[in-house]
Amino acid sequence: MSDFPSSILVTCAGGAQGSAVVQACRAAGATVRVLLRKGSPDPFGEGVNIVRGDLADADRVGLACLGVDAVALTLPLNASPKEILRYGRNMIDAALAADVKLMVLNTSGHVSRHSGTALMDAKVELIDRLKASGLPSIVLKPTLYMSNIAAPWSAPAIVHRGVFAYPLPSDFRTSWISWEDMAAYVIEAMRRPELAGASFDIGGPEALTGQQIGDVLSDIVGRHVQYYPVPLADFATGLTAMLGKDAADQVAANYAWVHRQRSMLFAVEIADTIGMLPVKPTSLADWAKAQDWPVLAGAVRAA
Repeated sequence: MSDFPSSILVTCAGGAQGSAVVQACRAAGATVRVLLRKGSPDPFGEGVNIVRGDLADADRVGLACLGVDAVALTLPLNASPKEILRYGRNMIDAALAADVKLMVLNTSGHVSRHSGTALMDAKVELIDRLKASGLPSIVLKPTLYMSNIAAPWSAPAIVHRGVFAYPLPSDFRTSWISWEDMAAYVIEAMRRPELAGASFDIGGPEALTGQQIGDVLSDIVGRHVQYYPVPLADFATGLTAMLGKDAADQVAANYAWVHRQRSMLFAVEIADTIGMLPVKPTSLADWAKAQDWPVLAGAVRAA
């Protein structure tokens, strides 16, 4: 196992995923540089070097890569297929020019080949481009984030109505993962450049159905929580209101593909992975106990 990189560039640092990686890198003793959009607030204060710009600006990405040992590349959750490829190309080119020693790519979601969906196909193309570039890299592919369960569109229904709603079939088993555990996997990958070329599906320690999650939540919020598999048409309508039609269509197409797969698609067997990347993933119950559900649900009852 090699020494931990002394300096790391973290992308998407203003979001929940990137912020978790920043905190983990700092805790591991690295000097951290982040790429933040112009005008966005600085959530870190002293101790984090900031380069203003975004992944679409090749010149700013090049500047951000200068002098760092490693890059933790997180893809924005709302990036379009074209943006995924553009962002990835800019970062790969900049990292090669700056002689970066290792890139750890967080794909921000499951990736399968031959899905026929534009989002996953773009991520597959990016992974192939990264591996063909000669830049040492490790790819991490998380399942679904536990934060979705406590999101503003989920928590009020759980607390006020006893309903956990999500657009997955009732029999699907998913190894949900926390942002913090995803960041812990990034850290362990950074410690092991000898694993360059490898890809890992990462998730939590248990694969749960929707109702099993409801049962866990029932014990914590103090009322019975029933799972409701959201119909894809309703899911797409809600996404359109939040993301706009184009982005919503892309995400909905991903979920439609997921519905056609086996029920264990998101059930990650982590024994071999944690043998190489020694992370102790958080159980859903432990994560849920740490959430402030009344605050997450807000003062107004769900409709």
